[in-house]
Amino acid sequence: MKSLRDEKDLEILRILQENGRASYSEIAKKLGLSEAAVYTRIQKLMKHGFIKKIQAVVDSEKLGFNLTAIVAVKAQPSKYEYLLKQLSEIPEIVEIYDVTGDYYCLLKLRLQNREALAKLLDRIGAMDGVISTDTRIVLRTIKESYSLPL
Repeated sequence: MKSLRDEKDLEILRILQENGRASYSEIAKKLGLSEAAVYTRIQKLMKHGFIKKIQAVVDSEKLGFNLTAIVAVKAQPSKYEYLLKQLSEIPEIVEIYDVTGDYYCLLKLRLQNREALAKLLDRIGAMDGVISTDTRIVLRTIKESYSLPL
């Protein structure tokens, strides 16, 4: 199963993107399938990587993570892979993108405040392989979505 089997698989993905807690019976009713068929399809979608994982999307601000920052990193090419591994281990770095252009990667950080940001930037700047960083603090999030336009 390298591609989706049919429109029903695509519809299952649409439903789960909208509501990851949708029950098998709920999905079955919407698609005119048995619960067993829905279960089997979801298991295959997971096995073949169409569904990476199902998790709750929490409100970062309600949990005290009131600051979002984007950090562009210039790195030494010979140390870049090692640097990416180090960055991946920092919990406040929630996304890492390997990009083209003047910078090697972009980081999305979620932190409690500016002091926490300053400490993390010092930590990143001191990492072996980092040449420089360029930081932007997010003022407002206009759109943030984890759903694909299926």
